[in-house]
Amino acid sequence: MFLPLFALCALLATCVPQANAQPSPPLVPIDKSSPYGVVGNLAESVRNDEQKAMVDLIGESGAQWHREEFSWERLQPQRGGPFRWKGDGFGFLNWDDSVQQLRDKNVNILGLLAYNPAWFKGKNPPIDDWIGDWQLYVYNVVARYGRERGQIKHWEIWNEPNLKGYGYENGLYSVDDYARLLRATYEMIQVADPQATIVLGGLANIWSEVPEYYYDTFDYLDRLGKAGVWPLIDIISIHAYRPGAPEGSFQRRDRMMDLGDEMRELDNLMDLYGEKPVWFTEISWGAHAGPYGIDEREQAYYLVRLFALALQQPKVEKVFWYSFRNNLAYWTPYDQLVFDPTIPDWHMGLIRRSYPLTNTADLRKPAFLAYRTMTDLLGDLPQREQVPEPGIYWFRYGDASRGVDLLWQLDPTERMVRVPCGCREARVRAWNGELVHLARTDTGTIEVMLPRGGEPVYVEYGPDRQAGGIFFAETGHRLSGSFLQYWQKNGGLAQFGYPISGESIEPDPRDGRARTVQYFERNRFEKFPEHTGTPYVVQLGRLGENQLQGLGVRWQELPATTTTTSQCRRFGETSRTLCPPFREYWEKRGGLSLYGLPLTDAFMDNGRLVQYFERNRFEHHPENAGTPYEVLLGLLGVELFTAR
Repeated sequence: MFLPLFALCALLATCVPQANAQPSPPLVPIDKSSPYGVVGNLAESVRNDEQKAMVDLIGESGAQWHREEFSWERLQPQRGGPFRWKGDGFGFLNWDDSVQQLRDKNVNILGLLAYNPAWFKGKNPPIDDWIGDWQLYVYNVVARYGRERGQIKHWEIWNEPNLKGYGYENGLYSVDDYARLLRATYEMIQVADPQATIVLGGLANIWSEVPEYYYDTFDYLDRLGKAGVWPLIDIISIHAYRPGAPEGSFQRRDRMMDLGDEMRELDNLMDLYGEKPVWFTEISWGAHAGPYGIDEREQAYYLVRLFALALQQPKVEKVFWYSFRNNLAYWTPYDQLVFDPTIPDWHMGLIRRSYPLTNTADLRKPAFLAYRTMTDLLGDLPQREQVPEPGIYWFRYGDASRGVDLLWQLDPTERMVRVPCGCREARVRAWNGELVHLARTDTGTIEVMLPRGGEPVYVEYGPDRQAGGIFFAETGHRLSGSFLQYWQKNGGLAQFGYPISGESIEPDPRDGRARTVQYFERNRFEKFPEHTGTPYVVQLGRLGENQLQGLGVRWQELPATTTTTSQCRRFGETSRTLCPPFREYWEKRGGLSLYGLPLTDAFMDNGRLVQYFERNRFEHHPENAGTPYEVLLGLLGVELFTAR
């Protein structure tokens, strides 16, 4: 809906609202039910032909919120001109499609309203010259995506107005100018969509001395309180960037401050002006080579730790990672990538910048895997408590049926910790979702080895997350869906053993994409929905190769038999032979599709003839000669992943 300025003014007493605007409704309880967000700016930064692939990745990440910028200068490039809801004709700025695709994935949207208009860029006009047009822009955006379509109900008013580049250089020359903008925006949103929630423009932390035309976050908030606009804000927004690790304490002008100190300072302001929920609408670290740069693995660790520490703060509701994809220099053509390892903003994303946007092996950064694991394991669980264990950061999540503990420690050496789970079995997972081991206990407590240097570990306990199918009382796990069909069709208990875990998400080692897996006594099932309609929807894990790796054996370097008898079969791919008593079992029970290629020749191990294949280990049991059990499969799932 496009509302002309004269009609808009007829709805209000004036096009520039007065200071006595009615305050927002009373504060609602803090809601931490959907805390995980990302900043993606889909319409502005992703070309139309690649948006579906990007939205699929956002969905895969498990992000519950996405911040979408509605840049005024791009949405309405001419004064009084039409709004470009459906694109600029060059493959960008299709906000209608962007918003719809995100909502189709059930991703909530925080809309960002910013900055001053295209027709005043570079002219530095006073706010009086454009605030009426600003109201027109606000009304049309909020009415279209809020009241009319019901797609966006949260609106962030400006971005980092306390910084020179986004405040002073975009027409907000003082805190009073921003306060005036807030009043005008508040009045307009009440008309456009009375159910909308107003989020303060995110204020960026400044850890140095405050330069001219910049403002310290807390000074800026205090001035807004004194200006009388605090009641117009529903949510306080902070860009909680830090010069080091999430747990660190750093010099901030006259004192040292860590994250808890910052929140206490904010609490002091709320004591003066009123309590509000707090959102971190930007937070990140650059995996770059310049000052304050960290490597990609450390970026992934920092991400998990910051989310846990921030959301442990009582008033923090949501945290948005900036950004979903590594940024691109604004002057660079979309399909002509420029790489500079020293620029932080080009290395803050969860995925790398690539063209075209395809599922390449290196698309997903370690930070993406860490984010996806965090949302998968914690996304639907309430926070319970922080455990006061010296030297360990320990956060507990869960409800009556399922629990997850997130732990890390910063020492340079590993450390053992006892985790009371009240369970018979717990799944210990790495920061990227990989199963470390299945821990079994008769005491309700398990021991977990915490890696050194801040690498997070998850401990998950409780029943399987999938429902239906068959329940195996022997192991306490379920088998359902395509995994159950595969298990039944290809040999069942004799071939694979009992399930020793429920279904979970792990990264595909080839490209990091989300892979649903389930562990059995003798193997791991892996789901490939991209192969739907073929026999390869379910595939077996390469546990034989994994076992050799765990033993420190490089099968490629083992000497190979050079002669082959008529009873044997030679595989050129691995230079190995398959001979009796294993050849007949391999050929009749599933062959290449179930067991893969032989990685070793047969050899004696502890008095028993064995042979390793890509997906399992064959064992000869001559005491069972003449029965179906003369050749048995190794219990590699148990050997690799279970511990007491």
